[in-house]
Amino acid sequence: MRKSWQVKAELINSYKDRLQRAQLVIFFNYSGIDAYPLTQLRAELKAMNGELVVGKNTLFYRAFMDTAVADHRDVLVGPTALVFAYRDPVVIAKKIFEVSKELNKENPLAKIKGALMGGRFLKPQEVQALAELPPREVLLSKLIGTLQAPLMNFILALKAMPQKLVLTLKAIEEKKKSQ
Repeated sequence: MRKSWQVKAELINSYKDRLQRAQLVIFFNYSGIDAYPLTQLRAELKAMNGELVVGKNTLFYRAFMDTAVADHRDVLVGPTALVFAYRDPVVIAKKIFEVSKELNKENPLAKIKGALMGGRFLKPQEVQALAELPPREVLLSKLIGTLQAPLMNFILALKAMPQKLVLTLKAIEEKKKSQ
């Protein structure tokens, strides 16, 4: 096997490995971003448990051939960067949408080509909806509050019964005293 083919095979395998570890992969048009801001974006994404990878579209396509991206080959046309989210996909989607907004205020979705999440291809509008979700901690606290509400109401109802009984007995006692 030629050395260049071996290098390409290793790259494809590394993309496949990243894909398996990632919860979200965003296909992002990085044109219009200079080298220094792109390096800063890479560092910010790394701090958020994400990664930005720039490579050849043909190698990306070979790595994603067995996924829903195979039906959406158009996302791998032109300058494409892959943004992998390994932990919280919402945080990464927010950051990419924010960068996209800075690059194109009128149409921020022009830079986002699509995404892959849970084996499903997401359109740019769905990535925007994901970016507009509240952070994970807020969603979890809302969920816990929702789960606790019926239990708290039940406890309060059980607590109210003896109180009503005591108040009724007190009223009967006062009535008998006044007679």
